[in-house]
Amino acid sequence: MARVRVYDNWDRIVRATLQREQLRNAGQGHERTPSGIAGSVPASLTKSTNIDLILQAADQIQDEDPNVARILCEQAYTMAQNLDPTSDGRGVLQFKTGLMSVIKQKLAQKDGGPIDRNRDVERLWQFYQQYKKRHKVDDIQKEELRLQETGTFSTNLGGFELSDMKKTFAILRALIEVMEALSENAAPDVGRLIKEELRRIKRADGELIPYNIVPLDAPSITNAIGVFPEVRGAINAIKYADHFPKLPDDYDIPGQRDPDMFDLLECVFGFQRDNVRNQREHVVLIVANAQSRLEIPTGATPVS
Repeated sequence: MARVRVYDNWDRIVRATLQREQLRNAGQGHERTPSGIAGSVPASLTKSTNIDLILQAADQIQDEDPNVARILCEQAYTMAQNLDPTSDGRGVLQFKTGLMSVIKQKLAQKDGGPIDRNRDVERLWQFYQQYKKRHKVDDIQKEELRLQETGTFSTNLGGFELSDMKKTFAILRALIEVMEALSENAAPDVGRLIKEELRRIKRADGELIPYNIVPLDAPSITNAIGVFPEVRGAINAIKYADHFPKLPDDYDIPGQRDPDMFDLLECVFGFQRDNVRNQREHVVLIVANAQSRLEIPTGATPVS
C-alpha cells in the first residue's frame, strides 16, 4: 500500500511539473533549454547519448502527434535502461520512474484501440516525411546551398527565422536517431527507405549530422561558429598532410569535410567514429581558443 501511494504521489509531481513547464513556455518560439522530464536527465546518461534532446523533441511534437511523442519517450527509456540497467547512477532510478510515468500518461491519453508497436517505425517514418514537408525543410536546404556558395551567414533565410530552423532541425535529428535505432525492426520496404535517407544525410546534409558545438562534418546555416576565422584556422591546422599515409580508397568520410589527422587515427587504431568526432571537435575548440588569445588570423593558417 505504501509503495502504491509513493508511485501515485510521484505521478502527481510529474504531471504538475510538465504542466507548469508547458504553461511557462507557451507561445515562445525561440530555442529553450530542456525542461520537464527532458531537463531532469542525469548527467551519467547524457555523456554518451542524446536522451535529453530526444525527450525535448517528444515534448515539442506532443500536440502534432502524441503517438510519435510516445515512441520517442519509449526509445529514450530503452536507451537509459541499456546504459544503466541496475539504476546505479545518481538520479537514474528517479529519472526512469518519472519517464515511465510520462509514458503511462501518454498511453492513457491515447484514443482508440491498443497500440501496435510493430508499426512504430513505419509511423515514425511517415511523421518524419510529413514534418519535413510541413516545415519546408527542402526549401530551407536549397537556400542553404545558395548561402554556402556565397560563403555568407544569415539569421533570416529566405523568410525562415533562425530560431524556427534550429528547433526544426533539432527535432529532425531526434527523429532520425530514433528511426536509425528502430530501423532493424522495420518492414523491408520501410527499412530500405530509412537506410537510404540515413545514407543521404550522412553524405550531404549538414544540418542533420550530429555535433556538439562546432559543425565540422558539414557547414551549418543555423550555427555561425564554423565561419569564425580562428575556427577555420584550427580546422586547417588539423588537415590531412601530404606526408601522412594514404587513406584506403573505401574509407568513408561523412558529410562534406576534407580528411584530417583524426581520420588517420580512426583508420589505424579503429577508434569509434563518435568518439573521434568528439575529440576532433574538442581539439578544434582548444586551438581556436588559443588562437583568439594571440590574434584573429586573416587567412586560414593559424598564427604560431
